Order: sequence, then C-alpha cells, then structure tokens
Amino acid sequence: MPLERDEHGVWTLEVNEADEENIGPMPPSYVEALPRYLSALDTAFERAKEVSEFNLLFSIFAIRGLQDAGWDPYETTTKAIGIIKEVHDGDIGGEASRHLGLWLYGHIMEASEPYEFLANLISVTTGGRFNNEHFPPRPNGAPLSPQIKINQLEEQAREAGLPNVIVPMRDAWDRDLRNAIFHADYSLYGPEVRTIRPPRIYTHDEITTLINRAMACHEAITILRTMIIKSYTTPTLIPGDPEFTRNPGERAMVIVREGYGAVGLKDAWTEEELGRGCIPYRLGRFTCEEMEMLDANRTLALLPEAVA
Repeated sequence: MPLERDEHGVWTLEVNEADEENIGPMPPSYVEALPRYLSALDTAFERAKEVSEFNLLFSIFAIRGLQDAGWDPYETTTKAIGIIKEVHDGDIGGEASRHLGLWLYGHIMEASEPYEFLANLISVTTGGRFNNEHFPPRPNGAPLSPQIKINQLEEQAREAGLPNVIVPMRDAWDRDLRNAIFHADYSLYGPEVRTIRPPRIYTHDEITTLINRAMACHEAITILRTMIIKSYTTPTLIPGDPEFTRNPGERAMVIVREGYGAVGLKDAWTEEELGRGCIPYRLGRFTCEEMEMLDANRTLALLPEAVA
C-alpha cells in the first residue's frame, strides 16, 4: 500500500495506476479516510511511547490473566476481517457483496478490543497504566454499546489534549445502521439499504462511505500497532514499570520473535542476579514451545521465527 509518513506524523496515500493494477481499485472514501485516521492516531502513539514505552507495549499485547497463544480474540478478528474483505472485494457482486459489506461494518464497530486499546492508549499518554477493562459490562452482564464507549473515549481524549484520537471511530459510527444489521432490520432495494427501526433509506454512496470509514478505522489502528511491534528487531532494554520493579530506574527487556517483532516483556536480570534471588516476571502470549524455551533459559529474550 503506497502510504507515507512524514517526520511530523502526517500520513499521505497516493494511488496511481500502477498501484491499482497491483492492489486493485481503492474507493475514494477509503483513500481519503485512511491517511487522515492514521494522522489522527499517530500523535497518541508517539506520546504514549514517550511517556511509558512499557505500558504502550503492554496495551498492545493486552495480556489479561493467564493467557497463552490462542486466547487473543482481536487477532482472530483481524484475520476474519481480512478474509471477509478479500471475499467482499472479489467477483461475487450484487446482494452477496452488500450483505458482506454490512457484516464487515457491524463486526468492526462491535469489536471490543479497539475501544479498550484506545482507552489504554489515551491513559498511557497521561501517565496511566495498562488497565484490564476500561468498559466493564452493566450489572446485568450486558456489554456497553459502542455509542457509550465512543462518548466516554471522546471525553477522555479531550481531557488528555488528544481530541483527534476518537475521530476515526466517530466518523465511522452510525447507531441506526449498526442496530439494523444485527437485528436483521434492513432490506436491500436496488442500490439502497432501507432500515425499519427507524425508517431510513441509505444511498449506495452513504453505505459505501460508512463501510470504507469503518475499514479505514480498523486498518489505521492495525497499521500503527503493527508498526510499533515490527520496530523491535532485537531484544531491547526499556524503562520498567513500578508495578513490576522494586528499584527506581530498573529496566525491562522487550521479548522479540524473529521475523515478527515484539511479543512480550520481561525482567532484565542476569543469571547471576537471578541466582541472588531477584524476582523475575514475564508478560506475553507464547506458544508451548516458546514457553519451554523461556522457562529453560530465564534470560532468553530472542525467540526463533514461528513456523507457519
């Protein structure tokens, strides 16, 4: 994808004929939204890294309790969106393409982790730490709606001096369309999408714009998260976090998987220090084989490339 980022964190997307031959035609609403959303989010990523590189990575890894490989719904969501988008952009056409487009929209806007990640990202920029759950369910167990999450994020972003962070979510969100999709309260009539509650007619251009904004929102977050992960090619010492350290200035080690990037965080103790009783810790989702390697060598921080 022909994306470029300048030194100020401003992104541009220039698509020429050669690009379209390689990656296919790109809808104008997507071409307009993606670099704008990347630029809106970039400042928050940079500020979070400056304030606490440890907690930015912790927020990206989002380790909640005892979780190994295979317990990351957002990883599955990202793969699912890519798979469905490939089918949607293929040769199916007609109503099937429209239904898939609406499914993509609904799935992206309902996914829990992007909201949790943005809440953590904003919090880290103001000196906060990774929080397991910024949006707990209601007392009856029902999850909060995206509308409530977006409103809360908007207030948090404003207080942090980062009002643009919520622009991608706010741009893409349409409560009535979301409800119609998940309650099957819509009908297709030619190029239109008609909703029953409330009665409304969405034109082809309106629907296409909302779907492409949702895709751009999802991909902007994914691109920036991936950029951070891939920036670590070798184990790297970074400032630690007081929750995991006892001594001021104690550092942490970024665990790296070859060919992938950062996959975890650990203490930076040497074997000698561990032998003297220094307490180790480790955060990350690792395969069984990786866990065995890390357990066998407590100073290990470079994992071999994963076998597909």
